[in-house]
Amino acid sequence: MFRSKSRLYLLVATSLIALLNLPAQADDEITLLSSRMAIAETLTQYPYRWDSKSTQAFANLFTEDAVMERWRKGALIEESRLQGKAAIFEYADNAHTGRLADRQTRHHFSNLVFLELSDRNAVTENMALITHQTAEDAVARVSSSGIYRISWEKSAGEWKISKRLLFVDSFPAN
Repeated sequence: MFRSKSRLYLLVATSLIALLNLPAQADDEITLLSSRMAIAETLTQYPYRWDSKSTQAFANLFTEDAVMERWRKGALIEESRLQGKAAIFEYADNAHTGRLADRQTRHHFSNLVFLELSDRNAVTENMALITHQTAEDAVARVSSSGIYRISWEKSAGEWKISKRLLFVDSFPAN
């Protein structure tokens, strides 16, 4: 008899502790879900701003000291590292008014996963297929593909990109 009462008391105590922690757990869960949604929504702006050649709006997705890099076959692509929002703006402006001026680009993002997530930092990955189309092209052609790994920082209530790595797909020569 004593043993079953002890188990009952233990069950009741455990249940009460779980119930008392529920509001805190629910708040944490809501905060994480809210962060996931905000990051996903910000990430959707990346291709729209780049592909519409909205240079300043694109640069505004990044923190002041953000880094952008491209990698291929496990190595940093020479001269692809950009440091700081001003350098990212200059790169985007040069691309939009130079090598991409005569073409429509499309960054097709899919399969967003969260590798890390806290109340102030996150790391995500998503797949990308990048197409280009000029006025002479009947259809868009694949320009590149790869995986974006993005580090995020939350500051002043906004999620911004602090580091963007593009791991460009490479295929062995036949």
